[in-house]
Amino acid sequence: MTAVLEEPVRARGSGAGWLLLATSGAGVVNYGYALLLTHGLAPTQYAAFAAGQALLMVRAAVSGAGVPWLLARELSRRPDDRRWHVTVTSFAFWANVALGTALTVPVTGAVLIFGDVRDAAVVACASLLMSMGSTGMGFLQGAGRMELMAALLTLEAVIKAGTGIALVFACHLGSAGALAGFVAGSAVLLIPVPMFRRLVGRPRWRAAEAGLCTAVLRQTRMQASVAVTAAGDTVLVGVLGLGPAGGAPYQAASALGRVPLFAANAVSTAVFPQLSRDGSAERKAGALRTYLLVGTAMTGVLVTLPPELRSVLFPDTFAAVGRWLPYAAILGLLIGLFNLCVTFLQAEDGHRHTARLLTGITVAYLGTVTSAATVAGVPGLARSAVVAGALAVVTLSMLPAVRPGWHVLIASRRDLGAVAGVLAFAGVLAVVGDPVLWSGIAVLGGLTVLASSFPELLPRRRR
Repeated sequence: MTAVLEEPVRARGSGAGWLLLATSGAGVVNYGYALLLTHGLAPTQYAAFAAGQALLMVRAAVSGAGVPWLLARELSRRPDDRRWHVTVTSFAFWANVALGTALTVPVTGAVLIFGDVRDAAVVACASLLMSMGSTGMGFLQGAGRMELMAALLTLEAVIKAGTGIALVFACHLGSAGALAGFVAGSAVLLIPVPMFRRLVGRPRWRAAEAGLCTAVLRQTRMQASVAVTAAGDTVLVGVLGLGPAGGAPYQAASALGRVPLFAANAVSTAVFPQLSRDGSAERKAGALRTYLLVGTAMTGVLVTLPPELRSVLFPDTFAAVGRWLPYAAILGLLIGLFNLCVTFLQAEDGHRHTARLLTGITVAYLGTVTSAATVAGVPGLARSAVVAGALAVVTLSMLPAVRPGWHVLIASRRDLGAVAGVLAFAGVLAVVGDPVLWSGIAVLGGLTVLASSFPELLPRRRR
């Protein structure tokens, strides 16, 4: 591995399809983990775990697409400049250490609102490890090592789930044990460190570092808006004390409903280095098309999930999940679109006011959802989150860096026909009453959507 460091970083194959499979697989493991814990934790403990998990998701999104994405962008733009690689990698490493320490303090304090000291200590450890490992992920992204990123993301999810399950079911450590899985999983992200350690020098502050700092602050603010929006409804259940009033089933539904967001994260991660070099409307439209096909199919499956299958996934104490799952699934699709639109803004990064606008959208979203939840409880939270999420996506779609991609997509009859086909697939699932037949149609339709979205996943024909 160290031999790679002695040469300039060079771009490799994108591996977008494999990254999507790995990210989606990790999402299945993550949400399977969250669902399994409904059988091992009491509703009050699960509410604390779910809120802590949501905070860590915010934390991971900030550390995973702020400094690392800036590192990936700079490595991708100047693949043969080793001196610049040393500058940006050193900056990314020390910036992640500083940012991680700063973010760990408020995250730990927030956990103390709904959890105990053990929960807070575990979340703090996971938060610090996320920062230490995020530089490596940015390095791999900029070098085009998407296959290795995919392997690490999968391994992270498996180790996290395995550790947490053991600590909850075998050691009976409750919500703290469940959250401790994130500590073990985050340690996996340290594996790439030997690949770039020779590019990390002492911390310096020059004109180059000052410019990088300004850029990374904008990147981090923009990605923080996505992360806070994505986790806002789940965290508000814990902060507003709605768990005993039926909030825990909503949190479980929200966890399952976030599956489309994993597809959005995969598409964003794969296309970001390319968008940094070529932010054409056609490339943006292609990313939107891919996510809409995959995300809409996932949403259709979640919305139409038969009661017989829900009863297998959730215990009787979470029977109300079926009421909230349609809201949570649609919100997950919207947040994925929000995330992809923000990726377009991050790749361009040409307007200083964009970060402030995103912050305003996030504040308006949280204010709307909080007000509705305070007045109408969980039903108000669920409905207002969908409405506010849709308005946020529409607002971003009007920005100059985002609008051309939507225009090209809408003008393409082929793309609109493909989206209409996925909606028809969801309609068929909605009218199928037999769970076995539903499962068969869902699997066949899902594989068809993946094949049409990512032809590289199909076996190559030998010539």
